Amino acid sequence: MIEISKGLFWDIKFKDLSYKKHADFIIKRVLQYGNEKDYKIIKGRYGTKKIKKVAQNTSYSDKKSPNFWKFIFNL
Repeated sequence: MIEISKGLFWDIKFKDLSYKKHADFIIKRVLQYGNEKDYKIIKGRYGTKKIKKVAQNTSYSDKKSPNFWKFIFNL
């Protein structure tokens, strides 16, 4: 099974993550720090509708990320 980059979750035990239970957390991390491979994984797991919803409710640490996702999801 292909996994999301473990480095995105530097502050927690990766093995304790559940794709189902921690979906919003995982999506937020990928939107903020992930690469294209990570995005494709979450898109396959959660779908664009779920990712778009999380993207709208995420606080970003920089100014480029929210602008990028607003463009991608036409927000």
